[in-house]
Amino acid sequence: MLGRMTGIIIVASGLMLGAPAGHAQEPETLKSIISNQIEAFRNNDGVKAFGFASLKIRSMFQSPERFMEMVRRQYAPVYRPENFSFGPTSLETAGQPVQIVDIVDQQGRSWRATYMFEQHPDGSWRIAGVFLEQLPGSSA
Repeated sequence: MLGRMTGIIIVASGLMLGAPAGHAQEPETLKSIISNQIEAFRNNDGVKAFGFASLKIRSMFQSPERFMEMVRRQYAPVYRPENFSFGPTSLETAGQPVQIVDIVDQQGRSWRATYMFEQHPDGSWRIAGVFLEQLPGSSA
């Protein structure tokens, strides 16, 4: 049985270096990024899914194939959700936006994914990390 928490894919120092959070992190922008990445996972489109990751994450994994393998192994609920819905958006991590996503996996277990974002120099937002937690009362 999986533990209640899986790892964090994040380079904490990278969050401190992001541009100041401005109007670009409107919740609909962040939700669109997450939805598009999940759709890329569902379509096995590693190149597209990898493109939504921050430069630091891309540097860590070096290739879409390595990134997709890590997501398949450590983030299965994100990789193949049965369904998902968006919770609140906030500024919690070094002033960078955070988006909550509630996920039900293919076995009916409930999860909460906390997506952390980083703004790139061109003004675009990318996923800088995901913290995944299995919710209480949700067992295999």
